[in-house]
Amino acid sequence: MKASYNWLKEFVDFNTPPDELAHILTMAGFEVEAVEKTGDDTVLDIAVTPNRPDCLSIRGIAREISAVLELPFRDISAELKNMEGEGPVVEIENPGLCHRYSSRTIKGVRPGPSPEWLSRRLESCGIRSMSNIVDVTNYILLETGQPMHAFDLDKLAGKKIVVKQAGNVNKFMTLDGQERALSKDMLLVWDAEKPVAVAGVMGGRDTEVSETTVNILLESAYFNPSSVRRTSRSLGLSSESSYRFERGVDKEAVVLAMDRASDLIMKIAGGRVSHITDRYTEPFRPVTISVSFSRINNVIGIEPEKNVVENILNNLGLKTDTAGDVLNIVPPSYRADLERDIDIIEEVARIYGYGNIPATMPVMQMSPAPQHRLQELVRTLKRSMTGSGFSEVINFSFLNPDMLDKLELTEADKRRKLVHVKNPLRKEDSAMRTTLVPALLNNVNTNLKRGEKMLRFFEISRVFMATGQRLPQEVLQLGAAYHKETTSSIWQSPHDGFYDMKGAFENIFADLKISGISFAGKPQAEPYLHPGKSCSVMIGNEKIGSIGALHPAVAEAFDIKGDITVAELYDISTVLKQIPVKSTYVSLPRFPCVERDAALVVDDSVTVDAVKREILGIGSDIIEAVTLFDIYKGKPIPLEKKSLAFSIRFRSPDRTLTDSEVDGLHSEIISRLRDNLNAELR
Repeated sequence: MKASYNWLKEFVDFNTPPDELAHILTMAGFEVEAVEKTGDDTVLDIAVTPNRPDCLSIRGIAREISAVLELPFRDISAELKNMEGEGPVVEIENPGLCHRYSSRTIKGVRPGPSPEWLSRRLESCGIRSMSNIVDVTNYILLETGQPMHAFDLDKLAGKKIVVKQAGNVNKFMTLDGQERALSKDMLLVWDAEKPVAVAGVMGGRDTEVSETTVNILLESAYFNPSSVRRTSRSLGLSSESSYRFERGVDKEAVVLAMDRASDLIMKIAGGRVSHITDRYTEPFRPVTISVSFSRINNVIGIEPEKNVVENILNNLGLKTDTAGDVLNIVPPSYRADLERDIDIIEEVARIYGYGNIPATMPVMQMSPAPQHRLQELVRTLKRSMTGSGFSEVINFSFLNPDMLDKLELTEADKRRKLVHVKNPLRKEDSAMRTTLVPALLNNVNTNLKRGEKMLRFFEISRVFMATGQRLPQEVLQLGAAYHKETTSSIWQSPHDGFYDMKGAFENIFADLKISGISFAGKPQAEPYLHPGKSCSVMIGNEKIGSIGALHPAVAEAFDIKGDITVAELYDISTVLKQIPVKSTYVSLPRFPCVERDAALVVDDSVTVDAVKREILGIGSDIIEAVTLFDIYKGKPIPLEKKSLAFSIRFRSPDRTLTDSEVDGLHSEIISRLRDNLNAELR
């Protein structure tokens, strides 16, 4: 916004030099970006924030200067006399888009060049002089912030104005000579037959004022800011008028601007004015904002006198009423930005002067952030997985539905119920993922193609399960994938990656101090895992995850070769429930332990966990630990059986055990295993 220094002085009688005035305005929230000397005047280039459309005018800036300098403000006025005839007919078909439309006719005008003072003042503010009538409308725009437009009355069909949307009209020629493509919801100004202006943006070529114009129709209006903004953006057309209408003009100043413009036109171009037609469909309704003096003081950090606060607000044009410690404020129509008590406090602070408020360090009560158990669990999971040699990956939360076919999920699987994206950029991102596995397998595939063989990846992220409601259920999961290099190893007893993955999960539960975890062949783990090399992760009878070698058909579908193992924890919040709230510590053992080994031949279907449960199920308080140290299959063990070797550690917390009581308990364990699992000593 370019403001003439001399023009501002017509509203406020100040003697402040331009450079000092620029500093004052900047400190009041209106940054002056440049101060330019132009002949006998100085122009201030002021950056006006979007919430202050009232200051997109000389009048608005002058009001601010008046408030800051505490000087009287001389407002404009216009008294029209000898008005002839009624105003034009005005109809508003879309009152929600046009809250007020005022117009009048001026007959017998003499178009021509503007007086030098008018053209010079416009050009100093960056607007080119056109003709006396057009220049007056631009002058009023700069002076009051109210856009105006003059039509050639004799070119308006029916001498009538109708404000309505474009409807079926799809083209319109604007003043700049460009034919604009219209949409049906754009608001236009019509005569009795055709559109004559794009409301709030630009007038039409066919009804513009020219040197042959004798009679004009003058328009001053309030158009809905959102409507003007949409139209301006859609047409790619911005003007001084649209810039102000988009931000909101003063409803109550519409008629004042009309009278002021009419008066100037008659003085410069002659003519006879009619009465005004004012259609005011949505009048301005003042609101009351209440704020206590104590809150003002607390926010600003100082305690100005009550009368100082009231004077500041009154000088800004706000009406105030004090009731004890409470100040009730009614903002004027041009201050639509004032909605809450904090807005009032900001006005007091900036006019009082930020430089007059002493700088102090904020006083606040510091307290440690509350512990979040789920976040701490996630951190523990990440530490445990990285400690097992896995690298964390972060994938997009989208899923290609074809991936579920590759996983061979059944149609009844709940992971088939997808939450689809309305406007996906590509099919690969058309749904929200319900499992982390496909993305992890794609990570493996990508790295294999680049020559990497030993790959350990994990991800902790949310999946999105459809619920039939507006929002899906978000579930935090852990997924892991392990591709083990199958080349020759220095180790004497090579093993599948399944056992490495199982060991990583055992480490997780050990770090979390969760007991009662088992790895069971039934229920079946997952359809995309090898049925003979997979297990379900169980807590009691609840399945919380799965571990297994990838099914060969699924591995082929993802173009992965070699030893590939996949594991999941379906819902980390389930794991959270199993973490003991308190940890129990015991002193170091004072008495020696006794160890006994047991090599058992069992059916191939018997799991290690089943044997451990039987041993611990005997209920003795001197069994301290049961550890598997060998698995063997082959001669002389029968084909359908295997050998499991366990080390059992016995210890008493209060005495030294004797060989006889350990031997007796060991024999009881062997008998229990023989009876319940059909086990035989090897």
